[in-house]
Amino acid sequence: MKKHFFTKCVLLLWPFFGQQLAAQTLVWQPETLKQSKRTSFEYQPKGGDLEFSDEPKALVAVYSDDKWHTSPISLEKKNGSWLGSCQLPDHASFIALKFYQGDLEKPEAVDNQNGQGFFHQVVNTKEKTVPGSYLAEAALRTGLTRNWMLNSFVNPSKDKKVIDSLLQKEEKLSKQIPRQLLFNYLDLKQLTMSAGDFSLFAEDLISRELKKGDFSEQFLSQVQRYYSKLKNEKGLATVEALVFKNYPKSSTARFLVYRKNTEGKYGKDFETGAEDFLKAFPYLEWKKAPDGMSYIYYTIFRGLGTQYFESGQNEKFIGLFKDIDFKTANEIYRWNLTRGQLRGTGDQKLFYRLSSVIIPYLLERQKDKSYLIDFENDLEKAQQNADKQIDDRLFTHIYFANAQGDYAGALKYFKYLSDNGAFGNADLNALHLNILEKLNDSKAIKPLLESSVSANAVTPIMFIKLKEVYKSEHNGKEDGYEQYLSKLTPADKRNEMRAHVLANMVNYPLIPFSLENANGKMVSSKDWANQIVVIDFWATWCRPCIEAFPGMQLLVDQYAKDPKVAVYMIGTMQFGDYKTKSVNYIREQNYRFNLLHDAVGPKGEQDQVFRSLAPLFKSSAIPRKIIIKNGLVRYSSEGYSGSPSQLRDELATAIEILKAEK
Repeated sequence: MKKHFFTKCVLLLWPFFGQQLAAQTLVWQPETLKQSKRTSFEYQPKGGDLEFSDEPKALVAVYSDDKWHTSPISLEKKNGSWLGSCQLPDHASFIALKFYQGDLEKPEAVDNQNGQGFFHQVVNTKEKTVPGSYLAEAALRTGLTRNWMLNSFVNPSKDKKVIDSLLQKEEKLSKQIPRQLLFNYLDLKQLTMSAGDFSLFAEDLISRELKKGDFSEQFLSQVQRYYSKLKNEKGLATVEALVFKNYPKSSTARFLVYRKNTEGKYGKDFETGAEDFLKAFPYLEWKKAPDGMSYIYYTIFRGLGTQYFESGQNEKFIGLFKDIDFKTANEIYRWNLTRGQLRGTGDQKLFYRLSSVIIPYLLERQKDKSYLIDFENDLEKAQQNADKQIDDRLFTHIYFANAQGDYAGALKYFKYLSDNGAFGNADLNALHLNILEKLNDSKAIKPLLESSVSANAVTPIMFIKLKEVYKSEHNGKEDGYEQYLSKLTPADKRNEMRAHVLANMVNYPLIPFSLENANGKMVSSKDWANQIVVIDFWATWCRPCIEAFPGMQLLVDQYAKDPKVAVYMIGTMQFGDYKTKSVNYIREQNYRFNLLHDAVGPKGEQDQVFRSLAPLFKSSAIPRKIIIKNGLVRYSSEGYSGSPSQLRDELATAIEILKAEK
């Protein structure tokens, strides 16, 4: 992790100024912490959550130059205690520390002195209290540091008396709150006053500061945000005029123009406002010295992309991709072209033409690190996300190419897929198979099918094709096919699946029920005493439910000749003439399912069996699979991974585990 202001250090801190510790957990040398000086300590965790930790870690936070700075630190063990030292920054005024074990973002254990925190004042070289130190303590105590890294240093408290006492000390120390600390002070002062009194107090303090003149852009930006918070329209007009007069090309001016030109605007009005904004604040100019306002351009380009796409301004739509980063370009493509693919509406030929121009832009910028901000500067995670996004966009492009009969054009883009994306998507694998067949590339078909099986991303049609290939190589016989198929799945994948299934095993009593089937006859759960029964809760309006049907059909076919296993599809949470709709859909799609209709409640809600299992599910989401044995729900799983073969293997694994029970 990056070290912001000093090298590795270790320190343990008193809970607050001049107060004795509740337990002797540290010894300072020297006892007074001074700016620009080195300090050492001895930390004894006995009695705390880290008493038995073999490898405690620590994060230090220093308030210096009116900002919080954090850095990870290490500890050295000696005679049961932990030792360390630290060089304090020249302008430090306050310091805090958190001990933890494990990962910083998700620690296994934390020692923050039972929520009281370890923090301490830092004095100057003349041993005088430094302005801002009491504000820093109040901010830490209340959780108003504006720095997520300081979360869990203490258990935040909004104790008005404590906050007011600290603010009075700061007022006495500073005589007059300096401009750079004004808004930190106001944030804390608001906690001690009524809304009406605070509004008058803040407006008076800010107006007096404005009369002094000599404004920095940062100060005017803070005033603007505060007046907006106070809903002071007159004050807002005054400060915005000052921004445009003194800093017309500043980030604050950019934000104000962005808001004025786009807020509450749609369609042509948004288009005009956004285009005017880009003329006033060109994107390429911003890129030369980017600040924290990338979201403005992301929002502008995303909105323009939708407007151009929906209004048929295709050249303008394509033109957006010329200079923007991967993150923004990916989102514009996803929202418009991928959404068009999923909906199956619109001019698919046009979509393919647009995609053919845009995809090269995306591939060119795939590694531009534009997702870093979304993953807290974790480059590996950011790139993994970018790779996943390009896999999804390539799927859309290949889908369009296949639909337009450009099989050679589709085939050349498979090489750009990531290792996970190359064979991990069952639908894309099915497209790949179709493309190879259309191109008569028979030599590539078997490797594709075998790799897809290894990735457990296979559709029913692909299984049929693989069996055909196998039989063609074995004199038309399928002897040994199942063994061949089993060997294609790596052992680690099988073990991973088994571990996943075991983690979802339950033991929950089923309330008996009777439901109507597709033929109007009643089916009772009491008749399943000698069976293992799989139930899939689904609805005609649920897209993931429908997408999972090929996997459920694979399961049905696998156990079709096993009288000890049954599979039922229970339609739930549906409306209108749901019986006719669900029965017709199943039959029209040629699925061979045992269909049941969930029971209707007193208010007409069709969800009674599903609702009876709500305490187990702790969720109302579908699709939801359960497996019943001996009147108990023994397995429960929510959602759909996207792979028919993976779904079949998941449920088959659970069935075989239950079969093996004595």
